[in-house]
Order: sequence, then C-alpha cells, then structure tokens
Amino acid sequence: MTVFVDTFVARPSPEAPLRVNVADRLAAAARQLPAAVAVAAPARSRLGGPRGYRQCTFGELDLAADRIARGLLAAGVEPGDRLVLLVRPGIEFVALAFGLLRSGATAVLIDPGMPRRYLLECLQGVRPHGFVAISRAQALRTLCRRRFPDAAKNVTVGRRWFWGGATYASLMRRGAASAAALPETRADDPAAVIFTSGSTGPPKGVQYTQRMFGTQAAEIAGQYGLRAGGVDLACFPLFGLFNAAMGVTTVFPRMDFSRPAAADPRQLLAAARDWGVTQAFASPAVWDKLSRYCAASGDRIPTLREIFSCGAPVPAAVLRRMLPIAHPEARMHTPYGATECLPVSTIEAREVLEETAAATAEGAGVCVGRPFPTIDWKVIAITDQPIARWEDAVPLPSGAIGELAVCGPQVSPRYWGGPGTSGDVGPRSSDERANALAKIPEGDRIWHRVGDVGYLDDRGRFWYCGRKAHRVETAGGVRFSVPAEEIVNEHPAVRRSALAGIGAPPRQTPVMIVELQQPSDDPQAALAAIRAWSVRHPSLADIDDWRVHAGFPVDVRHNAKIDREALSRWAAGEAP
Repeated sequence: MTVFVDTFVARPSPEAPLRVNVADRLAAAARQLPAAVAVAAPARSRLGGPRGYRQCTFGELDLAADRIARGLLAAGVEPGDRLVLLVRPGIEFVALAFGLLRSGATAVLIDPGMPRRYLLECLQGVRPHGFVAISRAQALRTLCRRRFPDAAKNVTVGRRWFWGGATYASLMRRGAASAAALPETRADDPAAVIFTSGSTGPPKGVQYTQRMFGTQAAEIAGQYGLRAGGVDLACFPLFGLFNAAMGVTTVFPRMDFSRPAAADPRQLLAAARDWGVTQAFASPAVWDKLSRYCAASGDRIPTLREIFSCGAPVPAAVLRRMLPIAHPEARMHTPYGATECLPVSTIEAREVLEETAAATAEGAGVCVGRPFPTIDWKVIAITDQPIARWEDAVPLPSGAIGELAVCGPQVSPRYWGGPGTSGDVGPRSSDERANALAKIPEGDRIWHRVGDVGYLDDRGRFWYCGRKAHRVETAGGVRFSVPAEEIVNEHPAVRRSALAGIGAPPRQTPVMIVELQQPSDDPQAALAAIRAWSVRHPSLADIDDWRVHAGFPVDVRHNAKIDREALSRWAAGEAP
C-alpha cells in the first residue's frame, strides 16, 4: 500500500518549483497501466462496444486530458479561469475534469438536479468565464446570458447549435496540434469550486485547492488500501475522479445520477458482474435499495471487497444486509466528512455492528469513527455567532455535546459566492457571512466548523448527533435530532423519522415526524403503536406531537439527507 501511494506523488528536483496537481496522478497511472481500462460507461445501445460499454484506457484518458488542457489554453483559457463543467458522467466527464485541472483552470461543479432558482444563482455567484457543457446546458446559458456576462470561453459536448464556441471534438483537435507548455500549479492554487448539497440552506460554493485534491487521493488510497488494478462501481460520479488518480477502473452503471435512490438494482448488479467490481461507492439510499433487492432475490456480488457509503448515516440494518451479498472478506466503510472537508473520519461496518449500533439504538448518536491521520479535530461549545480567533473557541471535554471543528490539508480555506452574494468575484465577493460563521483562523491554519454536533468518546471517536441547525430548543432544554430519531427508527414499521421544532427558540415545541415502511390503511393507528413503543425511552416520553408524513423530502446529491427545515414548515402548516 505504501509503495503504491509513493509512486503517485510527484517528486520535483530540489531546484524545480514545487508543482502540485492531482492530474499528475493520472499520468503516473497511465505510465503504470497504459492499456488497462480507466473508464467504462454504458453505450447508448448494446452495440456500443465490448459488453455494451464505451471505454477508454488509462493511456487514452491521459492523452485526452493532455489534449483538452492544451486545447483550452489555445482557446484563450488562462490559469484560474472558472469554467462550469456540466457533462453527464462518462468518459468525457472524467477526461474534461482532468484536462481542466491540468490546464490550471478552476472547474465549477454543481448538482444538475438542484432547483433551478439555486442553480442559476449559484453559477451567477462565481461569475464563470465559460461553460464546458452539454447542449441543453449551453442553451440555458445562452438564454440566461445576462447572468453570465464573462462566460465567453465555451465548449459544447454534443451538438452545437447557435451559440458558437468550440466543440469537444474541435477542442481535442486543437490540443493535439498544440505544443504549448502547461502551467505549473502550486499547492494553494484554486482547482475547483464544488457546491454543497444545500441540505441546510442555500448551497455554498466551496473553494478546492490542488493541495486538497492531492491530500484526498492520498488519504483515501492509504486508509483503505486501494491499489492500482481495482475496479470501482461508481454510483457517485465525483468518486470516479479519485479512481483515475489511483489507477482504479471506474465503471459507471446505467442510472440517473441526479436521483440515486431511483437506481435500478438490476442495472447495478449487471455492471458489477460485467466488470467484476472489487469496490463500490454509493449513498445509503442506493445500498438500502440494492440490499433489499438482493435479500429477496438471492443475488450477490462475490468479487466486491470494499464498499463505501457516504452522504448520510447508514442504518445498521443496511450494513447487515450488504455484507452477505459481497465477498466473504468484504469490508463496508462509512467515511464521514463534508464538501468543505473530506475525508474527516471513518468507521468499518463490523465495528458498528459489534460495538456501536446498540448504543445508537438507545439514543447515543451515530458513531462515525476516528479521524484520518491528516485531520485535527475538536468539539467546541455551540454558538450561532462567528468565532473570530481559535483562541475564542471553547473546547469541550469528552462526552460533552458541541460543534465539531476540523483542521487539515483537505479542509477548504473559504467559500465562494453563492445565492445572495455580490457581483464581482474575488475575496470581497465570497460569501463573507458564511466564511465568518464557518472559518476560524489560527495563525496560518484554518479551522472549519462542520455544522455538525456531537461528542468525542474516551476512545477518540466522534458520535454524530445531528446538524447544529436542526437542534430543537425548548423551554425544557435543547434536543438533538439524531439521538431521538435513531430510537424511533428501531421500530420495524418506521422507514425514517425526523425531529422538528415548531415556533421560535428557545420555546420551540418538539414534533416527531414518521415515515412508514409501507403505506397503511390506518396510518394513525400505526403511529399510535410506534409512539407507544418509542416513549418507553425517557428522552421521548414528553414529546406530545407525533405525525405521519407520506414521503420525506431529501437532498438532491445523495437522496439520503432529510430536509428537516421543510418538515418543520410542513408541521407548522406553512407552504412548502
């Protein structure tokens, strides 16, 4: 494992400038495995290639990224230019992402399924210099061109209609004919702006640096022992970029990546079998659906050894169902983090099932494990106000619930503009309020307030108790969402539950909202049984308001994070 990680680190000579660019890892993979398949994606028809997939090798992917980078430079793109990448997951998506990184441009990545009002405002907030996008996105950009006055450097992936600019094919031809030197990028140079999922308010643009991407690739490979030659079933497209940087084949299944919970288990199984996948990355919503299907059908993925679940806490029941359908020695990991800081910690399924799940069911919160080696973390006193200096933060002892703050090379230094920010892009136009609330300087280091509350145990593990914004402040004290919900979720008739608050803090009324596993002819009777079973626990005994909701609203990215703000409005009788 150590040898593999070392071979993928650029080693400049003492007199050379310190170059840092995660795209160099793709070049190293191409030298090591030039003929191995790097990316496989379903063809539009079963006649599209071997086994019905379009595919490219690491050598071809590295060459394409190089031509894209040179083509962008020849088209006038300069290092630091912000280019929105709106391309469907597949070969072109991965090649373009690495080409953008190699060119020194800043890729702007956003969930295409985001509500349009947020999508346009988020993109407008970063004042992009151009769009690298499919035809429909370019058409939308053209119709809304007043929002994007600087977007003059555009590349269409697909059919170009009336808006001009380069096409993917012409960009490749231009890059192939160019011998221009690629820029030298440094550790703190901007590499991307990635927007948060918006599960607790409007999405925010997170500034990624070259250092962040390099640290993430090294930490993921080192922690989990991921080696060149593995094959990943990528149900979350961005993870495919790390695969290419680690010499791992990325297999994109047939699915709508903007609606992961709607993925067809049969298509996931088909891709896994076609390619003999050794690892897979998806949200808890995907694993829940796949594991239920396999439990009923008897299907398995015997080659699968490393399983990753990210985006929201994964129920113990899902872990129990997933492990039997994989290799007998398979491990299932639930890495924890956020768009602003990933990865932060990790825990393996067997530790959950053997040690922590029982405590979670009794209201202790969800254990997300121990920190990655590059992460420093502290639990600090909860406040909704900015903390100007790290010296002003109030560290809490083990066992005390507070807000988690983290520091490390994979932690973003700042946010870019988003909905409601001012026009010109630069340090002044980033969301100053969001930066003030989330970032705490300590000398030349930046601590990030994750916005999650919980506590550290005496073994150095963090127990997640929910989002700070989701705490319910009543006259009798503060209630945290996850400990209460996990108690209710143990009832077999409950699919999900959510603690909401009606009214203004500190005199909110707690409401427990339940989504049933199956539709009921008498939902109120089902709710009464769930409530009678749940209030055996003292922490729930004084919650008088219990309600059934037909289907919880969830985030776009993972279809797993519950939109508790929307549920609170629903409980209060407000319009959605």
